[in-house]
Amino acid sequence: MATRFWEARGGRQFIGRLATGSDLVEGITAVAREHDIQAAWVTCLGAIQHASYAFYDQEELHYVDLESDEHHELSGFQGNISMRNGQPFLHAHATISNIRGETVGGHLRPGCTVWVAEVHITELTDVDLQRTHDEITELDLW
Repeated sequence: MATRFWEARGGRQFIGRLATGSDLVEGITAVAREHDIQAAWVTCLGAIQHASYAFYDQEELHYVDLESDEHHELSGFQGNISMRNGQPFLHAHATISNIRGETVGGHLRPGCTVWVAEVHITELTDVDLQRTHDEITELDLW
């Protein structure tokens, strides 16, 4: 896929907290559906009780799923919302740290259980980010 960029403008902003025990990925996606957010930038602060994340193997062209039942701080979280198959899709990566200060990270998957999640969503307007299959990476990209 060739390098591509679009001009986008900042739209509405949403800030809130997800409920303890909720799913981090599904919770943010639900907010996007509820408010008809089709393109956005997302950040989050907080902690999770269970981590579900993945690493994309660039040679085998598939995700390797990873999990942890340790409690973790969300040391870094950034993502975006775009459209995939007509629905809002959250693509997010996070770095998480445990009580020993060890960190891991990767592509977030549904199954991350929220302890605390303060979320900031900045809607992007004047842009149509549709995920389609990319033959080179085998990923759905804009």
